[in-house]
Amino acid sequence: MKHIGWLLFVLYSSNALSAGEVEIPLLAETAHLQTAISRVLDFDENGQSTISNDLCNRVELSDMVVVTDGDQLSVGMALTATTGGYVLGACRGPKPWQGRLALKLTPKVMASGQAIEFVPDSIELSRPDSTPGILTKPAQIIADALVLPRMKRVQIDLTGPLNGLDGLIVQMLGQGGEGALVQRTRITRLQTEETGVRAWLAFQVRAPEPDLREPEPILDDSELAEWQTLEDELDGFLTTIISALAYSTESRILRLELLAVLLDARHAIAEALTVDDPDYDPVRELFLSTWDRLRPLMSELERLKTPALDADFRLATFIAGGDALRALDALGPEYGFEITRDGLRRLARLLLAESAPPSFTPLPLEVDPEFRDLFGLDTSNEAEFTTEELAGQISGGLSWLGSWLFPAAHADSIPPEEALKGLVPQRDNLDAYLELVASLLEKQTNAWLAENDRLPDTMAERLDPLVRATAWKESCWRHLVSSRDGPQVLRSAGGAVGMMQINGRVWRNVYDLERLVDEVDYNVNAGIEILTHYLLDYAIRKGEHEQPGGDDNLIKATYAAYNGGPGHLARYRREDTAISLKAIDNAFWNHYTTIKAEQWPDISSCYSVGG
Repeated sequence: MKHIGWLLFVLYSSNALSAGEVEIPLLAETAHLQTAISRVLDFDENGQSTISNDLCNRVELSDMVVVTDGDQLSVGMALTATTGGYVLGACRGPKPWQGRLALKLTPKVMASGQAIEFVPDSIELSRPDSTPGILTKPAQIIADALVLPRMKRVQIDLTGPLNGLDGLIVQMLGQGGEGALVQRTRITRLQTEETGVRAWLAFQVRAPEPDLREPEPILDDSELAEWQTLEDELDGFLTTIISALAYSTESRILRLELLAVLLDARHAIAEALTVDDPDYDPVRELFLSTWDRLRPLMSELERLKTPALDADFRLATFIAGGDALRALDALGPEYGFEITRDGLRRLARLLLAESAPPSFTPLPLEVDPEFRDLFGLDTSNEAEFTTEELAGQISGGLSWLGSWLFPAAHADSIPPEEALKGLVPQRDNLDAYLELVASLLEKQTNAWLAENDRLPDTMAERLDPLVRATAWKESCWRHLVSSRDGPQVLRSAGGAVGMMQINGRVWRNVYDLERLVDEVDYNVNAGIEILTHYLLDYAIRKGEHEQPGGDDNLIKATYAAYNGGPGHLARYRREDTAISLKAIDNAFWNHYTTIKAEQWPDISSCYSVGG
C-alpha cells in the first residue's frame, strides 16, 4: 500500500503549492551516494584509495560503507594512516596506524537548486577494538588534512536529469509548452530515509488562456490513422522499457510481474482500437494506468542492484519523468497535457540514453527468442510440435464423444491438422469436423504434457478439458469461416485469430503471426502454452487455489487471464466484475464442467442442429 500513499500525495500536492506547481520525488540511493564519495576520494575498481602529500604522510582507505542515520549520512571505512618526516633523506616515523574512520555528512540543497552537497559535520577515528589508542591523534591530524578537504567536494549534480525532465514536460504540454513552463524543475527540499536521500523536485506550469483553446474538429481518416500509430508507438515504448527493466534483474517473480503489466497494456490497446469514437482519447489513460502499475515494480528495482540502470541516475530520473506526467495530469485538462510520440521517445531516453530507438514503430512482428527467454517462455516449446512428434500421442480419450463420431481409425488415417486445412464447419460435415478438432486438441495437449512436467499431477489431468473448453468458448472450435473469397481465418473485432483466438498484438515477439493464421495446430499449441503460462506463473504462484473453491479456482483464474489478460486473474471471484465478464466466465465454466464430466458440450450454444 506504500505506493498508493505516494500517489495520493502527487495527486493532491498541487493544492498545497502555487497554481500549476507540483512536487515529484527523485531518490538518490545510498549506492549513488557511495559512488559520489568514492569519486572524490579516488577509490579504484577494487574499492581502495591512497591519498598522500608525500610518501611519509598518507592515508589508505578501503571497505567503505554508507548508510543514513537520522537526517545525516554516515560514512565508515577502514583507514591506515602513515605519518613521519624525512631524516637524512629517509622517511622516519611510527608504525602505521590502523583503524576505522567515521564521517557524518549533512545533505543540503545548493544555491543553484540543481545539486545536493554533503557538508561534513565530524570525522572520528577508532581502533578496531573501538578504543582511541596512543597514536590516534597523529592519525586524526593527517585524516583531517587529507580526507576532510575532499569530503567538502562531495556533490550530487542533477543538472542533466533536471534538464531532461524540463524537456519532457515541455514536449508533453504540446503547442506553447516552452512558455507554459514558468518555473523550471529544481530541488526544493531533501528527505533522508533508509534507502538514501530523496530530493523533492518542483516545477510550475501555466494553463493556456481559455480563448486560445479552440474546439478540435472531428478526426479525418488520415488523422485516425495517425492516432492508431500513436497507440502503436505506446505499445513499442512499453515493450522496450519493460524489456530493459526485466533485463536489469535476475528476479523471475519481478520479471513475471513486468510481463503482466505489458500483456495487460497490450490487451487494453487492442481493445481501444475497436472503439469507434473520434472523441475517445485512450492513449493518455493507457499510459497513466500502466504507469501506476509499473511504478511500484520500479521502486522495487531501485532497492536492488541494477548496474545497467544506475548510471547517471537513469532509473531514478525515468521514474521522476513518469511521476511528472502523472502530476501534470492531476492538474487538470486545462493545462493541455497530452501523450505524443516525441514525448514517449524523450521519456525513453531518460532511461535508455542514446540506445533509445528513434521510433517505436513499425511494430516488430517476428518471433524474438531473447524476449521469450527473458520472460520464461521456454523457447524449446515455441508452439511447434511436428506431426511426427505427435504420432502415437492420442491415448484413446475420444471414446467418450459418442457413437455418432467417425471411428478412431479413420481419424488417425490423416493427421487432423491436415484434414482441417480449408475446412469450414457446415451442417452437413459438422460431426466429422468436430471429431477432427477434438482429435487435434487432445493430440496437442498430450504432446505438451509429454514434453513438460511442470504441472502438478492434479492439474495435469485437468489440462485437456481446460484446453477444450477454452477453444469452445473462444471460437466454437472454429479456425476458419466462410466468406465470398473462400475460407478465411476467424478474427475478432480486437484482432484475435483462429481456434484459440490468439491476439497477435498482445503476443507479438512471442509467436509467428502468419503461422497463427495459416496453421491451426500452431494456433492451438500457442493457446496451450498461454494457458499453462497463466496457470503456472500466475494462478498457482499467486495462490488462487488457496481461496474458497480450491483447485477449481485455478481453472477459473487461468481462463479469466487468458480471456482478458493477467490483470483479470481474480475477476471470477470479485464482486465488482462487470456483468458482461461474469457471463463470459460462467459460460466457460459450464463448458468446462460438462467436458470434464466426459460429456459433449452443448452443440446448440454454437451451431444450429436438428431438422
